[in-house]
Amino acid sequence: YELLKKKLELEGLFVRKRPIPEFIKRIGIITSRQGAVIEDFKNNLEHLGFELFLKDVRVEGVRAVEDITETLRWFNSNADKLNLDVLVVIRGGGSLEDLQAFNNELVARAIFASSVPTICAIGHHKDVPIVSLVGDEAPSTPTGAAIRVNQSWERLVKNLPMFEREMFYAYESRLVASYNRINSLSEKMVNYFRRAFAKFEALKS
Repeated sequence: YELLKKKLELEGLFVRKRPIPEFIKRIGIITSRQGAVIEDFKNNLEHLGFELFLKDVRVEGVRAVEDITETLRWFNSNADKLNLDVLVVIRGGGSLEDLQAFNNELVARAIFASSVPTICAIGHHKDVPIVSLVGDEAPSTPTGAAIRVNQSWERLVKNLPMFEREMFYAYESRLVASYNRINSLSEKMVNYFRRAFAKFEALKS
C-alpha cells in the first residue's frame, strides 16, 4: 500500500482534482448490485430528477480488479452517448484485504484516465484507499457521495426563493403596466366619444 501510494504520488496522480459539475443529472455508478451500499446511496439522493446508470461489479475477490477497470473503460467509451455528468465508485468499509481492488494500480490508473469526473466513496477505517486519493472527490461513505451529488444543486436551491420573488415582481410589474395602458386607452376613448357627442349636439342645435 505505502509503496504504491508513494509511486503514484510521485507521478502526480493525486494532484489533479477536477471540479464536480453543478446540477448533476446523469450518474454512472460502479458498485455491486447486492448489499446495502447502492441502497444507501439511492436513499440519500434528493428528489431532483437524477438518472442513474448502474453497472454491477465485484468489489472484492479475484475478479474485482478486472470488473472495475472494464466498467470504467465502458462508461468512458459511452460517456457521450449516456451524457454522463459524473462517475461514482462506491463500496462499504472493510479490512485492507477486503479493499485490495481499490488499492490496485490498474484500478487507480483507470480512474485517473477517466474523462468523466469521478467521486470515489470507499468506506474505510484507517488508511484512505488509493482510488480515493486519485478520484476528483472522495467522501468516506456512499451516503457522503449521495450528499455530494445533492450539493451540486445547492446554489439553485439556495437562490430559488430569490428567483421566485424576481419572477413575481416581474409579473406584477408587467400586470401593472398593462393595467395602466388599458386605463389610459379607456380614458382616451371616453374623451374621444365625449368630444364626438359634444360636436354632434352642437351640429343639432
